[in-house]
Amino acid sequence: MLVSPQNCTTEYDILAWAIKLRQPVSLVVILLCAVILFTTPPSWRGNASIGLLMDMSGLALVVLAAFGRIWSSLYISGYKEDRVVAEGPYAIVRNPLYVCSFVGAIGLGLASRHLAVLGLVVLAFLLYYPVVVLAEERNLQRKFGQDYEAYRQRVPRFCPKRFPLVEPDAYPLRPRHVRRSLQEILWFFWSYLILHLAVVLQSDSVVAAARHLGAH
Repeated sequence: MLVSPQNCTTEYDILAWAIKLRQPVSLVVILLCAVILFTTPPSWRGNASIGLLMDMSGLALVVLAAFGRIWSSLYISGYKEDRVVAEGPYAIVRNPLYVCSFVGAIGLGLASRHLAVLGLVVLAFLLYYPVVVLAEERNLQRKFGQDYEAYRQRVPRFCPKRFPLVEPDAYPLRPRHVRRSLQEILWFFWSYLILHLAVVLQSDSVVAAARHLGAH
């Protein structure tokens, strides 16, 4: 099937806008989650065991995501525009940073104890970020040509088929880029603490309201 230059231009414009709107879309999702969090009761407010399980599962996923992003950042930071990075986690999947962010977002959704928040986060990732990844991959294809095409054919986009350990004995790091990546990772833990505090305050409010009604 022939593809006209006009269709190619339209597709490129859509993909370019997907990258540009990444942060605004993420902010909208965060605001919607905040509205749900502070206007609706937790999904399991009457079952402390399930709530604790969600907290612990959420924290485990956040820690796993943070570790994965640190590992990925050590390889990609400062080299994204220079060459095709195919070592470390990039030998397992082509987009380990997005995979780890998705895992961390699920963790935060669990920590919120709101099924609606968890569902919204998962839905936003599944609907929007594949388009962002496609846009970035098209840019890499144009930039690196056959080198990236060979890498794309060899390594899956999201779901690993194997777990090769491709690690050089020495790897040059660019401290400024690594520092910025670590600062971004800290937001996972800050978000978890904020969510946990919000859940505790909301639970205290529910208990106080129940006691007030009981007194009358």
